Amino acid sequence: MQWNWDQEKTKQWLEPAMEASYLAMRWSKQGMLHFLDNGCGPGRHAMFFARQGFHVTALDQSREALDYLKSWAEAEQVPVELVCGDLFRMPFPDESFDCVMDYNVSYHTDTAGYRRAVEELRRVLRPGGEVYMTLLSQNDPGFRTAPAEAHIDCYTLVHEGGTPHFYGRQEDFDAIFSGFSLAFPVREIKTRGPGSTKESVHYHLLLKKESK
Repeated sequence: MQWNWDQEKTKQWLEPAMEASYLAMRWSKQGMLHFLDNGCGPGRHAMFFARQGFHVTALDQSREALDYLKSWAEAEQVPVELVCGDLFRMPFPDESFDCVMDYNVSYHTDTAGYRRAVEELRRVLRPGGEVYMTLLSQNDPGFRTAPAEAHIDCYTLVHEGGTPHFYGRQEDFDAIFSGFSLAFPVREIKTRGPGSTKESVHYHLLLKKESK
């Protein structure tokens, strides 16, 4: 799915999530400064962490999004490494990063794709590294009320436009996130997008890659 980022220059896409300040403080104190913004879009988290002194790599499959981020970073004169690539086959060596932001990104796939995405996150993180990620919950009203034909398996719902979305269950987290431990208790949060009356439910997870 390709976004028209030129039409998405809204507060939602240009300001960091509220968790970003806490994560920057947490990771900076631990000397975890090599940061990956996975599925960066126009770069709200890449820019935030670059301003805090992190060594930032921004990955996205959309060249339009990366072009927008390039102009933004140049305007503010902050260094950001831009990489156009696939989050299911990241173009990085093993253990490249200390910390990763994966905010409303990796679940845009089916069950097999989500497992591949998690495996890639585990591969590119250093032992003891952390990833903050969000995941759609099966308690989401859209998942519970969707017609049977919209479900392609017990975890995946195809949204309008044909894009699959993976929805998780907390009881499956040990299997899905094998090789990680929870660095913070799981939160399940209800939100509404700007101008939307539809409620969505996401898990918010801070995961630590277990040492070898």
